[in-house]
Amino acid sequence: MKQKAITIRVMMRLLIAFCLIFSLMAPFLAHAEGTKTVRVGYYENELFQEGAQEGAVKTGYAYEYYRKLAEYTGWKYDYVYGSFADLYQMLLDGEIDLLAGLARKEDRIGLIGYPDTPMGHESYNLVKHEGDAEINADPVTLNGKRIGVMESALVVALHQFLDSHGVQAEVVTFPDYDSLFASFHAGKLDVFAGEGDSGFSVEDAVILYSFGSSDYYLTVNIRRPDLLQQLNTAQTLLAVEEPNYLNSLSVKYYSGSLASRALSAAETEWLESHDELRVGYLETYLPYSDTDDKGQATGIVTDVTEQLLKSLNIDTLSVSYHGYENYDDMIADLVSGVIDTGFPVGGGLYYSEESGIYQTNPVVSAATEIVFRGEFKGDDISHFAVNKNNRMQYYYVCTHFPEAQITLYPSVDECLDAVVS
Repeated sequence: MKQKAITIRVMMRLLIAFCLIFSLMAPFLAHAEGTKTVRVGYYENELFQEGAQEGAVKTGYAYEYYRKLAEYTGWKYDYVYGSFADLYQMLLDGEIDLLAGLARKEDRIGLIGYPDTPMGHESYNLVKHEGDAEINADPVTLNGKRIGVMESALVVALHQFLDSHGVQAEVVTFPDYDSLFASFHAGKLDVFAGEGDSGFSVEDAVILYSFGSSDYYLTVNIRRPDLLQQLNTAQTLLAVEEPNYLNSLSVKYYSGSLASRALSAAETEWLESHDELRVGYLETYLPYSDTDDKGQATGIVTDVTEQLLKSLNIDTLSVSYHGYENYDDMIADLVSGVIDTGFPVGGGLYYSEESGIYQTNPVVSAATEIVFRGEFKGDDISHFAVNKNNRMQYYYVCTHFPEAQITLYPSVDECLDAVVS
């Protein structure tokens, strides 16, 4: 049994090594056969792919994905511009080779080529006007309402959702998002359905809930099985070499998406009942936070707070800053409701639970360095000096060096002196 396990491990390593070697050679092999020009349907869709005109700088989730695939296939792209509907018809007619962002639907099987692996996954959300009190999280409140949706896989998912809840609503389809949003903002629609990863403006809008989700694909001209085979190979190699690549693209491009920019009903309710945001921060902790000579908060904390409110189009809140010398005092006030938020806070989820607080996604990150005297020996780290006013340092040591002894000092300078002595 032991010998069999060893044999399996050896075979797996050989397979991975083969995949890596092949992936390194793939672009060179492609160029050796002659660079293949591939016609890509390129439509404007904020965050997903932008710059849909000749000479425009191209960016976006799909565009970066094209470039990554080219490292494996050696493809050179010829971008063909147009609306989504026009480009989809061109894909059916064989006038373009690739079109990104299509869900897998039964009526499309045999008409277009789907690779084995999707290029992404997204949720479908319903969004209402911020001031609409008639529509809430109960689907029955959609009865008799006008719901806008772009002509896509969203239409089928929306009808399935409405039917499953017995909702009678008027569904209005649009050829593109521009006309859909124009009708919504003009008050001609009560609700619209949109992808959670869309990056359009959502001023005065509130997300109701998600009503479905789907994978989406980089689809291929059905007459080009050679391209489909190359795409499958490239996606497989990409998954082996960079298994978190798609997740990194999502984080990069969709941090400003509909799901993160539109306010939930609970958030809207909080804003209506508050006119001040009370921000706690640690003093003597630049560049993150400090109090200047005039007694005003300074550092990243003020920049981040101002930018967050601006990005969310919140202008109804005044901001007050409350400085703390000690981390524990700030957390205590956060738990008791004296302040609404604190910065910087860290130490991991376990210690946040122990403290009775919730952490946001990281605002900023920095490497943690260990200062030592003499020759460093990694197996002989047994005693740490930690600033007693910065609990994050204490949590770090507890997490990574659970057996170490910790001595608390009033400041970083005194910690350094303790190490030197």
